Amino acid sequence: MAVRWYFSYRLSAANVRNLLAERGLDVSRQTVADWVQKFGVLLAEAGRHHAKRVGSHWFVDETYLRIGKRWAYLYRAVDEDGQVVDVLREKRDLESAEAFFVQAIKRRGVVPDEVVTDKHQAYLRAVRQHGPNARHRRTGLHRKRALTTKPIERSHVPIKDRVRPMRSLGSVTTGQHLLEGVEVAQAVWRGDICPPGLSDPGSVHECARLGVATFSWLASGLRTAA
Repeated sequence: MAVRWYFSYRLSAANVRNLLAERGLDVSRQTVADWVQKFGVLLAEAGRHHAKRVGSHWFVDETYLRIGKRWAYLYRAVDEDGQVVDVLREKRDLESAEAFFVQAIKRRGVVPDEVVTDKHQAYLRAVRQHGPNARHRRTGLHRKRALTTKPIERSHVPIKDRVRPMRSLGSVTTGQHLLEGVEVAQAVWRGDICPPGLSDPGSVHECARLGVATFSWLASGLRTAA
């Protein structure tokens, strides 16, 4: 419950500690932080195994986040249905772009047929190297007509909104763990991950209950694996 709250809503570790205290559960702020670091990665891995298969039409872009006292870049992609393909934070360079495609393809088992990016030069070689048969379309955000990068730009917003209350991410490693947890929470609420046999709910209240059930289902699998 604590981990689900933290990844799903704009709460700090201290906020989660206080909500647990209201329910008679006394833990420290550091305990909450330790939980999200440990279980964020495990939930993200479980979520990838149960998520819908991603499409082959990818919109790819990077955005910036603060790591300690410096800025770093978060590489992300969404498919044609808005499902997130993968995440990676690195410098904004060729090595980072290539690492993103390597990890995304390995984790999701899909090589894109079409990749839409902005004019960032690193994508030219990265797509050519890791998606040699993909059609690479370079465009921009503010075009009035035809193809734009709006799908991926819009997809950044919930992630940046969630990260903002964290002030900054401590390091690349800990930030990766937190962001993977945030991404799996977003996937649950979008309906990209759902327990077998459960249909798409109708009301917002049913959606909330389905989200809780999905997190419990993923956590149950972690206990079984342990």
